[in-house]
Amino acid sequence: MSQESAQAIRRKYGLEEKTILDRMKEHWIGYLFIIPTFVMFTLLFYFPIARGVFLTFTNTRLGGSGEFVGLENYTWMVTNDLFQFAFGWTLVFVFGTTFLQLAIGLLAALLLSEVVRGRREWLSAIIMSPYFSAPLAGGVIWMWFLNSDFGMLPRLWVDLFNSPAPSFLASGVWPYVSLIVAQSWHDYGYAGIIYAAAIVGIPREQYEAAALAGASRLRRFRDVTLPHLVTPTIIILALRTAWNVAEFAQPFELTGGGPGTKTMLLSIFTYQTAYVNLNFGRAYTIGLAMVAVSMTAAIFYVTVIQEEEELYV
Repeated sequence: MSQESAQAIRRKYGLEEKTILDRMKEHWIGYLFIIPTFVMFTLLFYFPIARGVFLTFTNTRLGGSGEFVGLENYTWMVTNDLFQFAFGWTLVFVFGTTFLQLAIGLLAALLLSEVVRGRREWLSAIIMSPYFSAPLAGGVIWMWFLNSDFGMLPRLWVDLFNSPAPSFLASGVWPYVSLIVAQSWHDYGYAGIIYAAAIVGIPREQYEAAALAGASRLRRFRDVTLPHLVTPTIIILALRTAWNVAEFAQPFELTGGGPGTKTMLLSIFTYQTAYVNLNFGRAYTIGLAMVAVSMTAAIFYVTVIQEEEELYV
C-alpha cells in the first residue's frame, strides 16, 4: 500500500495526526473556559510552591527579604536533633492514625450496611459526627476528657482499677497514645463515608451467589466485599496520610508538642520555627520534608495495592 493511499485512508476516517495548534483551533471554546481556572490555580497553588522552594535556599525572616544561603537550611534540618525526633514521631503518628482510621471506618461502614434503612440515617449521623466537628473543638473536648485533675477518663480509671490514673497528656507513652486515639476518633468518619458508599454499590447478586455456594459470612466478606474496596482503600490511604502529616489544630490544642518537646510533630515544629523563631526559610524547608513524606507514602500505597489488586483480576 502506497504512502499516499495510507494518508488518504487516515484522512477519510478522521485518523490523521493533528498538531497542538490544530487541537487548539478545534477546541478553542473549551480552552477559553479553562484559562481562568488555570490562572487562578497557578497563582494560588503553583506559584506559592515555587516560591516556597526558593525560600528554602534563603534566610528569610518575618518582615525581611532574606539572602541566598544555599543548602544551609537543609544542613540545619538534617542535623537538628529536634527535627530528627519530630520526623520519627510524625511517621509513627501518621501511620498509626491512618490505619486506625481505616479500620474503624471500615467497621462503621459494615455496621451501617447491616442496619435497616429506617434507622440508618440517624445512626450514620451519630457515627460520622466526629468528622464534622472542628479539629480545634475536638482538641478541647479531648483535653477536658483526659485532664488529670477533672477529666472523665482519669475518674473512670480510679473507679475501675482503684489506683491513680496515669497522666494521659504528660507522662510515659500516654501522650503518644492519646494523640493517636484522639486524631483517629476525629477523622475515621472520612474512611467510613467512602467505604459505606463503596459497599452500597456492590451488586447484591454477588452476595446471593456466594451464599448459595455455601460461603460463610467471613468468606463472603473476603471474596466479595474486599475486592470492591481496593480502589477506595488507595484513595483513603493516600489522602488521609497527606492530611495526617499536615495535621496541626487538634495535636496543638492537646499537647502543643509537649510536655517540653515530647510530642513534637513536624507540623507543630514548622509553626514554632515560622511564628515563634520567625525563620520562614527553615520553616519552608521543614514543610518540604512533610511533602516528601506524603508523596513517598502515596507512591508506596499505590504500588503495593496495585500488586494486591492483580490477585482479584
